[in-house]
Amino acid sequence: MSSENAIEITDLTKRYGDILAVDNITFHVQKDEIFGFLGPNGAGKTTTIRLLTGLTRPALGTIKVAGFDMIRESNNAKERLGVVPEVSNIYDEMSAWDNLIFAAQLYRVSKDERENRAKELLKLFWTL
Repeated sequence: MSSENAIEITDLTKRYGDILAVDNITFHVQKDEIFGFLGPNGAGKTTTIRLLTGLTRPALGTIKVAGFDMIRESNNAKERLGVVPEVSNIYDEMSAWDNLIFAAQLYRVSKDERENRAKELLKLFWTL
């Protein structure tokens, strides 16, 4: 990986059954670069972001964040990645506790750890 790149996506492909959601894409984002992902509905933007953030696994290709492979070194990669989606990732029908637990489960945080972190965060925000 080039030392100039914060993100490198190479030959990324994802299928859902017979549906080809992401078709062999390659791109990179340089350090200190602001990057936006635009395209029409159904173009594969959401699937690509889910792949990039480790929420789903590719059929083919590689994803590197700050030099860390998203499959083999996902914790290191995720620690260096931030995403600002167009809409909130908070589920209004769920409590704050349930939203925190759900998010931690997506990142495979152990049950004890996610409960401890959720308690700490809720305590922190309650006192603000």
